[in-house]
Amino acid sequence: MQHADALYSIQKEKTFKPVTIQLAPIEMCDSDCPFCSVAGRPLKSHMPLKKIKQILIDFKSLGAKSVEITGGGNPMLYKDPRTKENINDIVRLAHSLDLDIGIITNSNSFKRLEESVFGMINWIRVSLIKLDEGKNPEDYNFYGFPENKLGFSYIIYTGTGDEPDPYSRTKKRYKGTTVESIKKMAKLIRLHPFAKFVRIAGNCLVKGGNASVRKKYKDIIDALDENNKFFIKDIGDNDGPFCGGCYVGLIRPYIAPNPHGGDYQVYICTSHVLNSRNYDLDYSLGSVDDIIKIWGEANKHYNKYNFPYEVKSNGGKNWDKSCKFCYYKFNNKLLHTVANEMPDKNFP
Repeated sequence: MQHADALYSIQKEKTFKPVTIQLAPIEMCDSDCPFCSVAGRPLKSHMPLKKIKQILIDFKSLGAKSVEITGGGNPMLYKDPRTKENINDIVRLAHSLDLDIGIITNSNSFKRLEESVFGMINWIRVSLIKLDEGKNPEDYNFYGFPENKLGFSYIIYTGTGDEPDPYSRTKKRYKGTTVESIKKMAKLIRLHPFAKFVRIAGNCLVKGGNASVRKKYKDIIDALDENNKFFIKDIGDNDGPFCGGCYVGLIRPYIAPNPHGGDYQVYICTSHVLNSRNYDLDYSLGSVDDIIKIWGEANKHYNKYNFPYEVKSNGGKNWDKSCKFCYYKFNNKLLHTVANEMPDKNFP
């Protein structure tokens, strides 16, 4: 709803425009989370900076306003093996295109970020899994990055017991979330009081996980949240798709590799990986080499059939038969309403 221009374009011009690009430039990671949604991904995949540049230029030409540098892996570890360009060069590139920039990382240290790019970054969200991997709140060092641009996130999860996660690279056994875990997060906020929030969510691999987290942990979190920074992600207990249509792939596409490595794709969302814990070409709109063509064809399809794309020959509907999980249900419901149920309204 913050992008009335994009809604107007859908409604009056019958044209979808990207708003935010989710970009996974590297699959390497220095954590081994048992709840990793892409644990089966091709770990050696990476995008050359030259390819990233063309992707961002193409999306900017279509109307994109921002880029979320995410994973996949930990984007702070990015390095182009040929040119040695790194995460700072991605930030500078996106900034030169006048894109807002967000980063999602699990790093407890920002030593790889250069101070010269701090002002170019709108926000960084830090996953706190390192607290379960031996780090303490005192070990987090943001090297002067403005803390009012920081947010934290944490997944509530059950431990692995005597057997590690079957996708584990390290065979590490995780204890799982305890009250002590929440206490560590509360201490981290005391040490960094200008950070914006701590987002708590359930294990996305478990159906209804967010609802069960709220029921079990809300009172514990409320008691420890002396700075009023914690919130529990609330999508209720229905994390299935909006069956009437899927549109978010043209608004918030996800750029990540072919499940077997290389050949980067434009996927419709980040939820699709939860089916197999890897990328799936059934949910790809095509290669990143064809971004302009993909949006042109999708908009033609929308004008002709009232839906922009389909998956597994689902005719653009009955998405519950195609997707087990979906964290864009309400986004898609809103977009469906604008695209197909409000032709006489106006988003000026």
